[in-house]
Amino acid sequence: MTAVTRVAMVAACVLTLSSCSQKRAQDGGEPERQLAAATTAGDVAKVSQLLTSGADPNKVVQVDGDTQSAWFLALRQVRPFKPPLVEIVRLMLKAGANPNKAWGTNVSSGPRQSAWRQFFSEGPGRRAGFGSDNPIHIATWFDADVVRALVAAGFDPRFGDSALVGAVEAQDSEIVHTLVEAGVNVNCRPGAITPLVAAIEARDLALMTYLEEHGAREKP
Repeated sequence: MTAVTRVAMVAACVLTLSSCSQKRAQDGGEPERQLAAATTAGDVAKVSQLLTSGADPNKVVQVDGDTQSAWFLALRQVRPFKPPLVEIVRLMLKAGANPNKAWGTNVSSGPRQSAWRQFFSEGPGRRAGFGSDNPIHIATWFDADVVRALVAAGFDPRFGDSALVGAVEAQDSEIVHTLVEAGVNVNCRPGAITPLVAAIEARDLALMTYLEEHGAREKP
């Protein structure tokens, strides 16, 4: 490694750490604590009331010893065929929930975080498991309506690579179509395989055809 390369790498790390320090979670107050409680209870009416009165779904509070935003909680608990939980997500997006970032503490029932993500997690204490996660990733495994709501709210398609491969592996054509039409790269490779290879391995001819029609190649 040359001296110039080492200098460039150090500069990149400094810029990354600087960016992290400027993007910390914001602490909430009593309105946000009430919002988190109403979200956990699945109380749509209370959630709507609190959001209307100014509670911020993006701010974090202490919930059972963990640092959570109501937005993270809403995404983590959403399930198929549970309209009230989906409605809470929609209400939060309408109230300004970030379609590309949700702050919370990772627990066993929540989304997994890589060691790299944990290292760069931002927020109070930067403790293991706490940081921002990608809403499209948290919600993809649960409900197509939530994915559509995130897309409509302006999620960044660059964050959808893992979600697209996962949806293909699950043979969830509705989510696959939603993500591709939102601009997620059909030739992405977030892990060992591309979306098309995932479709081939799943022997899903319909998804294989759809992806190829949208420019997917087995070896991008």
